[in-house]
Amino acid sequence: MKLLIVDDNKYVVTLLRRQLNWEAFGIEELIGVYSVEEAKEALRSTEIDFLISDIEMPVENGFDLLEWIRSQELSPEVVLLTSYADFSYAKKAIKYGCFDYLLKPVARQDLEEVVRKLVIKRIEDKKQLRLQQFGNNWISHQNLIKEMFWRDVIGDDTASNPERIAEKIRKEQMPYEMDQKFVPILICMEEEREGFGRELLSFTCENVLSEIAVGGKPKLEFLSYNGYAQFASVFRAGDALQEEQFLEMAEQFVETFSQFYHRGVACYVGKHCTIAEVGRKIRKLEEIFFNNISLESGVFRESDFDERKEMVYNAPEIDEWRALISERRQDLLEQKVHRYFDSVKLAKTIDSGFLNAVLADWSMMTVNLLKECNLTTYQALDRIRSKELEEQAKVSVSGLEKLILTEAGLLEDQISYAAKEDRIIADIKAYVKLHLEDVTRSRIAGEFYLSPGYVSKIFRKETGLSMSEYIQKTRMQEARKLLAHSDLSISEIAEQVGYPSFAHFSKQFKKMNGMTPNEYRKTEKGEK
Repeated sequence: MKLLIVDDNKYVVTLLRRQLNWEAFGIEELIGVYSVEEAKEALRSTEIDFLISDIEMPVENGFDLLEWIRSQELSPEVVLLTSYADFSYAKKAIKYGCFDYLLKPVARQDLEEVVRKLVIKRIEDKKQLRLQQFGNNWISHQNLIKEMFWRDVIGDDTASNPERIAEKIRKEQMPYEMDQKFVPILICMEEEREGFGRELLSFTCENVLSEIAVGGKPKLEFLSYNGYAQFASVFRAGDALQEEQFLEMAEQFVETFSQFYHRGVACYVGKHCTIAEVGRKIRKLEEIFFNNISLESGVFRESDFDERKEMVYNAPEIDEWRALISERRQDLLEQKVHRYFDSVKLAKTIDSGFLNAVLADWSMMTVNLLKECNLTTYQALDRIRSKELEEQAKVSVSGLEKLILTEAGLLEDQISYAAKEDRIIADIKAYVKLHLEDVTRSRIAGEFYLSPGYVSKIFRKETGLSMSEYIQKTRMQEARKLLAHSDLSISEIAEQVGYPSFAHFSKQFKKMNGMTPNEYRKTEKGEK
C-alpha cells in the first residue's frame, strides 16, 4: 500500500514521515510532495491508496485537489489537515467524500487511530473486491467447507482418527495429503481490549497473517477464535521444513498486530506434524499457554517446554520483606521484590501452584503484621487488596509482583497511620460529630480498620473518657446548640443527634443538663 502526503510546509511532511512506523501498518511506500500540482503528477503516475493533504496551500488548496481526484475517478482514501477548527471546512470535507479531518498540530495518537481505520477499510474493500471478481457464492461456499473440515480435524471427534480424516479429504476434495506437514500456531492476547470484539479481532488477525504469509512463505490454512482473545491457526509447511521461517513469521505478526491491538501478544509455535496430529498439537499449545505464567508476550516454541522439570518452590524472603515494611524502607523493599521476581521469570518450571504458594505466604504475613499493629486484619486486608490485582496475581508472575508492591505501599501507610494516636483521636472526634445519628464504638473501629479494644484504650488515654461517654457528651452538645439556635422540633433534634426515642432523649438530657429539652430551649431563647 502507498501513502501520499501533501503540504507546502516541508517540516510538516518530514514530521508526518517520522511520526509512525508506517511499515507496521502495511504501508510500503510513502511519498511526500509540497504542492497540489506535484500531488496530481504523483496520482497520475502511480496508484495511491491513502492521501493526507493540507487544506491551506497557495495557488490550489486541498479542496481543489480533492475535487480533481473525484473528477478523475481516482479512489485514494483522503484525510485533510488544517490549522483552523472551522465547521465550514469540515462540512465541505464531508461533501467531497473525505475519510477524516484532523487539526494541526496532529497528535501521534490521533494520527495512529486514523491510519489504523484507513488500513482496515482498505483491506476490507480489497477483500470484497476479490470476492466479487471470483463470485461471492462460490468462494463463500468453498471457504465454509474448508473451515468446517479444519474444525473437525482439530475437534475431538476426528483429531485422533486418521481414517476419518482421509475419508473427509477424499469426500470433500480437500487439497491435502495425509503425509503432508503442517505447523499449528496458537495466538494469545494478554487481555481483551474494549472495542475489539470477536469479529474485529478475527478479521484483523486473518488479514495480518495473510499479508505476512506471502512470497514463498507458509500459507495460512485455518484460523479459529477459541474464546478470550485466543486463536488457533494452521499453516501448510511446504517442502522445506525450516523452523526459522515460522519463528520469523510469528515475530513479524506479534510486532505488526501489537500496533493495532496495543496489548501484549504471544505466538506459540508447534512442531511440524501431519494433519492427523494437528488437533493434539493445538491442545498441547493451549496447555503450554495456560501454564506459561512467567512469559506473557513474544514468540515461544513448543520445544522450549518439552523438558520442564518438576517445580521446586523457591520461597521469597517474606520475613525480610516484612521488616522493611515495618521500617518504612520502601525503596529497598522494591529492589528486593524486583530481584526475586527477576530470578523467578528466568525459571521455566513454575506454574499456577507457585503463584498461589507465594500469594498465600504474602497474605499470611500481611494478616499477622496487621494484627500486631492493632488493625482489624481481614477488614484492613480487604481495604488494601484489589480484586482485579488478585485475579492477575493468580495467573501471571508480573501480576503477582504488581500486587505485592502495591499492597506493600498501602500496608506501610496503614501501619504508619495506626501508630499516630493523636491523629487517630482527632479523626475519630471528627467522625463522631458528622455521624451522631448512628455511631457506635464498633462502627468507629471498623471505619478506621482498628480493633475496638485498641480504639477504646487510646481514646481513654488521650481524653480521659470512654468512647460511649464521649459520644453521649457530643450528642448533648449538639442538641443544646440546636435547641438554642434552630426551629426544629424537639423530636427532630432528638433523632438528628442519635436518639430515635423522644422519651429516652428527654430523660438523658435532663440527667445531664438538669432540665428538660423544652425548659432549656425556653431559657436560652428568653421565653417565659
